Amino acid sequence: MEKLDISVLFVEDEDLLRAIYERILDKIVKQLYIAENGKEGLEAYREHRPDLIITDIMMPVMDGLEMVENIRKEDSDVRLVILSAYGEAEYFMDAIKIGVNSFLLKPVETKKLTSLVQELANGILLERKVKDEEKQRRIAEENLRKLNQELEKRVEERTLDLQHEIKEKIQAENDLKELNQNLENRVNEELKKREQQQRLLIQKSKLESMGELAAGIAHEINQPLGGLSMGLDNILFKMNTSRASEEYLKSKIESMFEDIDRIRQIINHVRVFSRDQQNLVDDEVDINEVIRASISLISKQYQNHSVEISLKLCDEECITRGNRYRIEQVFLNLLSNAKFAVLEKSKLTQDVGYTKLIEITSYVNQSVAIIEFKDNGIGISEAHLNNIFDPFFTTKDVESGTGLGLSISYGIIKEMKGDISVESIENEYTILRIKMPLSVPKK
Repeated sequence: MEKLDISVLFVEDEDLLRAIYERILDKIVKQLYIAENGKEGLEAYREHRPDLIITDIMMPVMDGLEMVENIRKEDSDVRLVILSAYGEAEYFMDAIKIGVNSFLLKPVETKKLTSLVQELANGILLERKVKDEEKQRRIAEENLRKLNQELEKRVEERTLDLQHEIKEKIQAENDLKELNQNLENRVNEELKKREQQQRLLIQKSKLESMGELAAGIAHEINQPLGGLSMGLDNILFKMNTSRASEEYLKSKIESMFEDIDRIRQIINHVRVFSRDQQNLVDDEVDINEVIRASISLISKQYQNHSVEISLKLCDEECITRGNRYRIEQVFLNLLSNAKFAVLEKSKLTQDVGYTKLIEITSYVNQSVAIIEFKDNGIGISEAHLNNIFDPFFTTKDVESGTGLGLSISYGIIKEMKGDISVESIENEYTILRIKMPLSVPKK
């Protein structure tokens, strides 16, 4: 416990009691003075002027009441406590007449003594504070009086210069106004630059994702292209054998148009995803639909690396507001990190039965849609958990990433009033958990 910032004079003639109470008081007050009788106590008071005096009554040379009476003649504010083994009423009546603040009968419990000292100390400290403030007030008033006198004198001396000073003040105000305007313009310009840089970083991250998605996109396009090629071969074969009926040609052409439409949809998807989305307004977005769209772009590539993707999507409506292509960019970033984690673990593990697995789960909790991306890869060390959303922070080599993906994902989700967090155990798993407000909260 911090010692009380007061000084105490303790007067006791019995050696044993003096030693006991000295030890107790020394632990709770900053300054302690000791005297063995009333005469020594009076001399100590006059030398040190303590805030509080605790004294026995019956003592040789000079008793406690006589000492207190002499002190009260000199100081009406000092706190006085009588500590005595005698319970006779006349002692206490005399003490009351003198102006003693409190009484304690020996032997005194430590808790009772410390509680009383604490209570009296609070009053002493409060009174000291009030006196200090009063002193400061008086000093301030005196300084103000002197200042007013000086000001009056200076007003008389500077009357002729007043006009010039007013002109200078007006000029300074105009200069300040112009400076503030220039500063505001520069701040706005810097904000625009930062917004542009943020958009460029998002676009850079998106284009990095496009490179990784190329193999999956090629596969998605190759399937309808194969259908087109096979359909044309069949038509040519039928025409060469004169067996190409009108119904057959119509059926094949319709099928080929479906393949062309599928290619067009894939290209449009990639085109819209890869361009800058800054001008797209927020709209209602089906989270589960975006998850499926993201997987459609990368599923083949992940299959080629024997990475399994498990979907556990909620049956309820999972609708939020935002930009679906930016949300898709976040999902692709998280999928890319999960793939890297399981591939790295596959290189390091001695377990031949290790299955590279990414689980995607969506569910609704009251007014929030929650999406979790979990992988059983290398995990994240505890030392790095607090840094993974920092720009350019990465544990990958230079060729594997810039460290922008998670920081940009964090910014995108925060822009849409969502939240993203991480949970991981090294060499076991990592979960990236996204929370997005529902467009229509669940009732």
